Amino acid sequence: MSIRSRFGVAAAAVFLMAGANSAFAQGGCTGGGKISKQIAKPMDAANKAIAARKWQEVLTRVREAENTTGYIKSAFDQFNMTEFKGYAYHQLSQYNDAARELEAGLNSPCMAENKKPERIKALAGLYYTMRNYPKAIEFANRGLKLRADPELKVTLGQAYFQSGKSADSARVMNEVIGDFEKQGQRPKENTMLTVLASCQKVNDNNCVTRLFEKLVVYYPKPDYWQNLLVSLTQSELQDEQKINVMRLQQKVGVMKKPSEYTEMAQIALDQGLAGEAQAVLEDAFTKKLFTDERSVSLNTRLLTKAKATAATDKAALATKEAAAKSAATGDDLVQVGAAYLGYGDNTKAVELLKAGIAKGKLTNPDEAGILLGIANLRVNNKAEAEKAFRTVKADPTMARIAKLWLLNT
Repeated sequence: MSIRSRFGVAAAAVFLMAGANSAFAQGGCTGGGKISKQIAKPMDAANKAIAARKWQEVLTRVREAENTTGYIKSAFDQFNMTEFKGYAYHQLSQYNDAARELEAGLNSPCMAENKKPERIKALAGLYYTMRNYPKAIEFANRGLKLRADPELKVTLGQAYFQSGKSADSARVMNEVIGDFEKQGQRPKENTMLTVLASCQKVNDNNCVTRLFEKLVVYYPKPDYWQNLLVSLTQSELQDEQKINVMRLQQKVGVMKKPSEYTEMAQIALDQGLAGEAQAVLEDAFTKKLFTDERSVSLNTRLLTKAKATAATDKAALATKEAAAKSAATGDDLVQVGAAYLGYGDNTKAVELLKAGIAKGKLTNPDEAGILLGIANLRVNNKAEAEKAFRTVKADPTMARIAKLWLLNT
């Protein structure tokens, strides 16, 4: 429901109750909860004009009541005249006039306490519509002190953002997202994008990455995956972390930059995974990503090196496997399993990676878990892949990467 329609419903409810004694019979509200007989006729006409949606007629009849002389207007009279005008001005989109009258109604002793939260919320929305963001912030904060209201919190976050208070906006809108998640509900995409924009304005890359993580959970669009994984690779990652992000980039089809393929291939070569380096570069050349002469020359040399290294390495794999099986730790088995994964022998990779993990005493058990998860995905064993990714817990960054792999299983 829009801010405008929320206000309309709330205001209409007030006017329909305007003649009831109990809602307005409180200290300072003179008049006994009844319209004075001297203005009963024009006010009744104004009420009928509201029902007929004749807004100028409402204002005309209220002015007639205001101009009636010869008696002292009660607080209840003044409250109802103010409320009628505020509602009519709002319907006429005369928002400044509407805000003035509705604030006056809020401050009246005749405004029932249980009606104040909705009025404050309506005023926050009205001021936001008017782009009077300081007043929107004032009323939103005031309303939130009275009761928790997710919609009002969104208005507050958006008003902070429009005021250039990005840090406050991110804080409030993150609370909104958290509120939705605690209730097991999906946060609204626009709410998440407001937080994202706030984080970007204050150059908080960690916040940006977290928001893209949530976006790919709730709205797994290619653009969100692209931005998430790019933001992750721009963080300070170690090579074993970065290459696993890049593997995910390939998996979801969002690795686009030629430089990313070059970097991934170089990391793979440095890790002794010549087969993977060769496959990455051949994929880039097939896609014709290297276009300028310097880039073509550089990556051609790198591919030649990868092919030569891969030929030597592949010939020695059986010997390395045998030696790894008798090693004291599982590291060598994991390394050979990773090599088979790079050559596309996924079944063999699963076998050796499992054996290496089972042997234990690993230098980097988290990477072994991610590699086993990837290998299981490639042999279409989703259940085992998920189990492997969930073992990644020691390093928070690797656990985060594994969680993203889980999202794509």
